[in-house]
Amino acid sequence: MNSNEEYTNKNRNKQLLMWAAGLTIIFAVIEVVYGYISGSLMIIGDGIHMASDSASLILSLIATIMAAKAITKNRTFGYKRFEPIAAFINGLSLIIIPLYLIYEAVNRMITPVEIRPAEMAVVGMIGLIINAVVGFILSKGNSNINMRSALLHVFADMITSLSAVVIALAIMFFDMVWLDPIGSLVTSLIIIHGGIKITKESFNILMEGTPEGYSVDCIRKNIQNLHHELTIKDVKVWGVNEEEVYTLIRVNSPTNSIKNMQERIKDIVSHSTKIPSENIYVDVN
Repeated sequence: MNSNEEYTNKNRNKQLLMWAAGLTIIFAVIEVVYGYISGSLMIIGDGIHMASDSASLILSLIATIMAAKAITKNRTFGYKRFEPIAAFINGLSLIIIPLYLIYEAVNRMITPVEIRPAEMAVVGMIGLIINAVVGFILSKGNSNINMRSALLHVFADMITSLSAVVIALAIMFFDMVWLDPIGSLVTSLIIIHGGIKITKESFNILMEGTPEGYSVDCIRKNIQNLHHELTIKDVKVWGVNEEEVYTLIRVNSPTNSIKNMQERIKDIVSHSTKIPSENIYVDVN
């Protein structure tokens, strides 16, 4: 991806996140208020999720703005790490907030409260529509771990809103009040599963782990096939963010007959991994 395309994608993501954050903040306030009015833990939980979504969308927006900042002599990779950092924080919130809701759900099972299913159904339906609109807005952006973590927040709220509508109807027609805490418990577990996935992925980037889809062993094998006398001392593969991957390769060459070894290694590694040759560093001794 060239710099112009990257700038265009970042700018588009920024505009989409601004719209998404604005819609989410407005409805989060409405949903928390009506959740308390209706007595529904599902609606309260959805409101809390949407409040956290607004915070996560603002965080994603900040990360997108910061990631577009130019490289400086003190920040030779620029500010692109902001995106995996934001994704990591968002992932953690998708784990911590549902844990609180699970605690509340257990309390509701022990001590049930009165629920107004009509208000619950209306707010849940509006929440479902708002989340669908926000999800559609975000789906138009350039996919990266930062945008995916924001989308996962919105998808989690869509599940909660849909569950709230279904449970409200069950309470309204069949008096199944016990479904409210059970529904909150189940949706929380689903959300935690997604949160763990995005947290692990972003943590791997922050720890400079080998990005998914890349194999150090395969790189070693391809280099070794160039010449049997080569000794591969070290191969490192890491990403500054999800999109920008680098590799550092150190080899020993006991013979002077191997000409242009650095360029040959770059070519074969770039061809096999799709890492741009300018992101491949080769040290031949």
